[in-house]
Amino acid sequence: MQFQISHKPSFSLLKLRLGPGQSIKSEAGAMVYMSSRMGVETKMGSGFLSALSRKIFGGESFFFNTYTAPDSGGEIGLAPDLPGDIIDLDLDGKSIFVQSGSYLASDPGIQVVSKFGGLRSLFGGEGLFLLEISGTGKVFLSSYGAIVPIKVEGNYTVDTGHIVAFENSLQFKVGKAGGNWKSTLLGGEGLVANFSGNGTLWIQSRVPSGFISWLTKLLPV
Repeated sequence: MQFQISHKPSFSLLKLRLGPGQSIKSEAGAMVYMSSRMGVETKMGSGFLSALSRKIFGGESFFFNTYTAPDSGGEIGLAPDLPGDIIDLDLDGKSIFVQSGSYLASDPGIQVVSKFGGLRSLFGGEGLFLLEISGTGKVFLSSYGAIVPIKVEGNYTVDTGHIVAFENSLQFKVGKAGGNWKSTLLGGEGLVANFSGNGTLWIQSRVPSGFISWLTKLLPV
């Protein structure tokens, strides 16, 4: 499978060239264009309960679409709903945790399962469930804004809304941004995720809530 990510980082588009019989699995609604005679199969992914929890708690679509190229091969373009970045990751039997809405596409053999994140995830604004993505193959993640990888060696603090994904070797706790609740509530930063361990963390340079807040101020009363 050959791919190209163009128009980074603001309006990224994932272009894929599939060989005969090759497939790509994507979030429902991500297809922008595709060549003729491309096969399309819609499934719920890892079973009904996983699909249901992914939809209700993870913010993802209920279904996945799998596109398969004909004998002559084919092309397909994929993009997320919001303007922003796309990155590719190679999983080699490992797993990563991804915030809701950031999964775009992957090799068909990659597993996408909703995982309970505990109350720390709820209070952090990321929802009760994260997506655990595992297996061997290529994964494509999207964001609102540019995606920045960070190598964590010890401790690192990130605003919860900027988290895109992190390796399962990292642990996190949600806490106050400032030294006290006054700083947290009035300083505009809200809650943060304090990561510990060794691994890679991916963050997005913008958050949709920030744009919505800015836009709301311009709307007529």
